[in-house]
Amino acid sequence: MKMTPEQKALFDALTPLQKEVCPKVLAGMKPIDAYKASSSKASSSGSAKSAVSEMLKRPAVVEFMDAMQEAAVSSALMTRQEAMERLSTIARVSVTDIAEFDTHDVETANGVVRQTIWRMKDSGEISEAAALAIKSVTMTKFGPKLELHDRLSAIQQLARMQGWEAAQKFDLTSSDGSMSPKGKSLDDFYGNPDVPAKP
Repeated sequence: MKMTPEQKALFDALTPLQKEVCPKVLAGMKPIDAYKASSSKASSSGSAKSAVSEMLKRPAVVEFMDAMQEAAVSSALMTRQEAMERLSTIARVSVTDIAEFDTHDVETANGVVRQTIWRMKDSGEISEAAALAIKSVTMTKFGPKLELHDRLSAIQQLARMQGWEAAQKFDLTSSDGSMSPKGKSLDDFYGNPDVPAKP
């Protein structure tokens, strides 16, 4: 379990038994199972349950567990940079990265007709970046239906995140004037008891 210096200092302050139990609980074990799997001397399930419950309430243990769980949540969250990279990938991928198109001449009663067919590439042929842009693949009676995430929407989100959009003007007035800001004169300020009188 990798720890920051601050987390390591909190871990070092724990007792040997706490050092055995806490990592197991953080890894997903039930507290009672983590306690039983340690070198505890509990004689029964009841005493083990009581002991581990008391252990997890101790201030040093609570502080360590909170520090570790907060770090786990932080690492699970997507960063702004990751979000922009994902949006950029979606914006750059085109349908030809995922499917191949070809034309064939087909003879009909009315003559030769040129027909376009498409084939979705095998999973090994699709790059990881292109796969991220796939929203859904559905089998229909006419064949597979391929849907990609909206490239334009991804570009618009990137533009907002990067501040590329032009400044927008918002009109906060209303037609009846009820929301219009009221102007103030100097007399309004000097008539206010909170404002010092004119010298």
